[in-house]
Amino acid sequence: MMPRPPSETTDITLFVRTSGEEIARWSRQRIVDALMRETDIDRETADAVSREVEKQIVASGIAVLTASLIRELVDAKLIERGLEQARKMHARLGFPLYDVRQLISHENKENANIPHGPEGTNLLLAEGVKREYALHEVFPQEVGDAHAAGDIHLHGLGSIDRPYSACLTLEHLKKAGLCLPHSLNAAKPAKHPEVLLAHMVRFSTVLQGHFAAMVAWDGINLSFAPYLAGMSDREIRQFAQMLVYEFSQLTAGRGGQAMFTDIHLYWDIPPHFKGLKVIGPGGVEGQGGYAECLSDARRFISALLEVFRRGDATGRPFVFPRPLIHLTESFFLDPQGQYLLELASEAAVEKGNPCFVFDRGGRPSLFGPGFPDAESGAGAARSFLLHNVTLNLPRLGYLAGGDDNRLFDLLADRIHLSAQAHLQKKRYLESLIGLGDEGPLASLAMAVDGEPFLDLAQSVSLVGMVGLHELVMLHRGKGLNGSEDAWRFGLEIVRRLEAVTADLGSRLGIPLLAGQTHAPQSRAHGPGEPCPGRAVLYELNPSAHIRSCGSL
Repeated sequence: MMPRPPSETTDITLFVRTSGEEIARWSRQRIVDALMRETDIDRETADAVSREVEKQIVASGIAVLTASLIRELVDAKLIERGLEQARKMHARLGFPLYDVRQLISHENKENANIPHGPEGTNLLLAEGVKREYALHEVFPQEVGDAHAAGDIHLHGLGSIDRPYSACLTLEHLKKAGLCLPHSLNAAKPAKHPEVLLAHMVRFSTVLQGHFAAMVAWDGINLSFAPYLAGMSDREIRQFAQMLVYEFSQLTAGRGGQAMFTDIHLYWDIPPHFKGLKVIGPGGVEGQGGYAECLSDARRFISALLEVFRRGDATGRPFVFPRPLIHLTESFFLDPQGQYLLELASEAAVEKGNPCFVFDRGGRPSLFGPGFPDAESGAGAARSFLLHNVTLNLPRLGYLAGGDDNRLFDLLADRIHLSAQAHLQKKRYLESLIGLGDEGPLASLAMAVDGEPFLDLAQSVSLVGMVGLHELVMLHRGKGLNGSEDAWRFGLEIVRRLEAVTADLGSRLGIPLLAGQTHAPQSRAHGPGEPCPGRAVLYELNPSAHIRSCGSL
């Protein structure tokens, strides 16, 4: 009797548990379709790979397959054929089962700002996949390798589909009310300060979902001032307390975190508010300027500082919103400013905030070249940081081995890598914003006063640095404050960073800004933000900052 020929693999009953949460019958054609859709290999090769995988599955005797296992087997066959590029295009992103179990069951201490709970777990898993995607798909391999080696740090990889941070005023919100793409309802301009605060908080929540890091509000004491006219000091203090608590207790956002918010406060009228007509309750434009509201604006600053000095109900400091007091030369010449300075200093000593920002050169610090001049008006005043890359200066010093020329060559190379990363991130965001109202960044693509809310062409990307003091110690044997030679060497590094960054930005056609990066991480502050518990002095000129603080 002749032996029965082996059954065709198509006659064997195999089931696949798909990523779409269903069980489907085995079909080798699905491998071919996936390879043709996702890679650049030809149909003949795709068909051959699918047959090899099918043969291996049948030989294993497994009865129920998973989509992830099939993809792994296909990837192995692609590697055997030397098709590494196709393998990368066909790769699956995700977490091992063990890691998911650990993340769900145990607190993750890598990011101190994410509370241990379902929302925190969702964020960690989502950002983990997006980090893989960013390094795999968005950035070129040399940039990803430099990040993995620690030469540079790409911030916000888990939020690759978002710009980094934003700074804007309340003026448009006051005039137009709250009306966002895809929102169920729209609100008219606020007539009362509490309603304007509600609009501000809700819009901040939306923006937090569209930016990787900080959302900052500029000149809020000036913007709120027309709404505070006629209120007693006690009523203004109550409203200041309401503002701080609204932001500090808002933890229903991304990953259950507190909302990362800066509020910029001014004792004097900054250039971009001068000449503006006051926008008051109901969005009504007044005849006068904000100089007429300066008394109420200053009362509001004092009230906010008193809230920060007292802390919460248990005496703990408010980490967010983070207040930044802008100081100008005229502030120190104003006798009335002495009380505010003492109050701010007491709050800084006791609770670690506010931060002090020294504005010099006729424009506010921390906005960068993307922030409009005074002629543009505060109504359209929006400044965005698209991406943030930090240079690991101590590592560059280690690699240079004490050779200054080698160090500066390495520094220039890493700045070029950073600029390349910025360019790729900008192009990727352009592709998403280009989808318009139907895309994931519809709220950033919407028109405001006839202009796009987020103008990529004017938005800044930051080339930051960390470890300057340690680098100088490696090369000079003393830190920045150890000798005149060490200090001057630190200045030269900063000058090189500024010069190369500015040149690259000009040649690439993208606004690049060289600056400091706040590297410390603790359980009480946000990624890339200063530790609370100490006052932070901001200086627009990095070289001057070295002289005043000794280290970046």
